[in-house]
Amino acid sequence: MPIYEDIARDLLEAIHRGQYPVGGLIPTELELAARYDVSRQTVRAAMRRLTELGAVSRRKGSGTRVETRERPQESFQQTLGSLGDLVALAEATDRDIRSIDTVVMDRKAARRFGCQPGSRWLRIAYVRASTKPRSPPLAWVDCYVEESYADAVRDIRKDRRLVCDMVADSYGVIASEVHQTVEATVVPNEFAKALGAEAGSPALEVIRRYLDSHGRLFEISESIHPAGRYVVTSVLKRVGNPGTADGRAKGSSSKARPRA
Repeated sequence: MPIYEDIARDLLEAIHRGQYPVGGLIPTELELAARYDVSRQTVRAAMRRLTELGAVSRRKGSGTRVETRERPQESFQQTLGSLGDLVALAEATDRDIRSIDTVVMDRKAARRFGCQPGSRWLRIAYVRASTKPRSPPLAWVDCYVEESYADAVRDIRKDRRLVCDMVADSYGVIASEVHQTVEATVVPNEFAKALGAEAGSPALEVIRRYLDSHGRLFEISESIHPAGRYVVTSVLKRVGNPGTADGRAKGSSSKARPRA
């Protein structure tokens, strides 16, 4: 279970015991970060989780207020609805690097990933693993970085940041959009042992395409998640007046969780 979920669970128990009464405030982000020895980003992820569960409400300048002592029935899940949530996921997991090499995209791969045939990419293959002991791996990942930015990830074996953040720090190229597709698949034979899953068993394949402010593709990731280790939900929000013809629906979020 990711670190922020442990923090959220601990705070939920404290609320249920009455340590933090309904209507009262829980400690600030800084206080919680010091108490749990984590970053404020991790604390924010925990607070976001408590808000999703209805246990607390947050208002800028007013702190985090307890709304109920009741334990929520919903299971804990890692939410991936923004780049900030991907940062939280990166903090809660480790990369077990298996190989790094340079590949040239053939026509089939180019169609699959939406890049140019013949383009060159640095491929980093790794297992995304939980930081919790005895937890199964979350996914096998093939991450591709456009060759001109390959130098940005030279320290990836010891750097836990998102690859797009490494590129941003080295070259000033910001990921303005991340396009994600999810498709049902099976665990390939070559990844089964590393994932602790049976070859041919159900899985989800997630492809993310990272685009800069000019719409240029500079990073691609392809992840294979064995069944039960990744959950995807969507939330559609209407834009405009719901009662008029110009009301449009958009927006989505996805959720990932290691198997308990």
